[in-house]
Amino acid sequence: MKRIRMIHLLVFVFFAVTCMLATVSFADEKVITIKIANWFPVGSKHDLILQEWGKDLEKRAGGKVKVNYYPAGTLVPAAQSYDAVVKGIADVGNHVLGYTMGRFPFSQVLDLPIGWPQGPEATKIANDFYKKFNPKEFDDVKVLLFHGQPGGYLHTKTRPVEKLEDAKGLKLRCFGSNAKFVGLIGAAPVAMPMPDVYDALAKGVVDGLMSSYEALHNFRTGEHVKYSTEDVSTAYSAVFIVMMNKKKFASLPPDVQAIVDKMSVEYIDKYGKLWADITKEGKDWLIKRGVKIITLSKEEQARWYEKGSKPLVDAYLKDAKGKGLPGDEAVKFLLDSIRKYH
Repeated sequence: MKRIRMIHLLVFVFFAVTCMLATVSFADEKVITIKIANWFPVGSKHDLILQEWGKDLEKRAGGKVKVNYYPAGTLVPAAQSYDAVVKGIADVGNHVLGYTMGRFPFSQVLDLPIGWPQGPEATKIANDFYKKFNPKEFDDVKVLLFHGQPGGYLHTKTRPVEKLEDAKGLKLRCFGSNAKFVGLIGAAPVAMPMPDVYDALAKGVVDGLMSSYEALHNFRTGEHVKYSTEDVSTAYSAVFIVMMNKKKFASLPPDVQAIVDKMSVEYIDKYGKLWADITKEGKDWLIKRGVKIITLSKEEQARWYEKGSKPLVDAYLKDAKGKGLPGDEAVKFLLDSIRKYH
């Protein structure tokens, strides 16, 4: 009898341990942690939409995914977002292409100040560009989507800029191709990411900035601005990429990969609408604060384009040709796309 009881006990223990291990194994397979890094201010619309993306993924994955969200640059600073995802410091990130000039030589065309439209069109153009050309320079990440800031302009603290000569000598915050543009129109470029601009304006490190209306509101830099100069012909876009670490995506179960791909398409429209809404909010906020909006004449716009934008387009074409890239096709595509929305 003792022998039979011992056998029963051993069988019970065997099945109990097997079930426990199976449960642990199942739990390990079931819950996948994904780290999302964002650097926009807490509570801003750009903070909330990427946070929403993470919550949406958790919900659609039915408990298979747990998202850890790191806002306001707490995990990764703005300029290092792309590399952080490549290296796996973050699994998902949001990066401005113009913050890493030279890293994306073909897609740098999206950084040119050549009259980007207002509204959601910049986001559509950026995604259409990627779909058409599929640049190899993004092969080290899993591209989720692109989104683009509506046309950005020049904003100043104390001196109104109503003609090209008024910009001479001003110290202007910029980034990417804007740094060269600022120099070409006679101002002094001071390159820095947006999170650093508020203090730079407050301390007089810069006299103004190249920026969208949205950023003036979200980052509160508009508190130091008295004049905004709208030049439609040289308006630029800050194009962003939302991407995932390639190995992380490959490690996801096929059904979760499918969810990520489906969500990425859906969020293109969400980002486009977001940009349109917050750009209007930003401009309205500035006007209520008494900021003077200066709109350049057609003749003055032509001067700015000839002096500042055209040399940048020519330089891009020359550089792309030297690298064996179809820069002429990229510029034509971009100009044709922009014209559709003006």
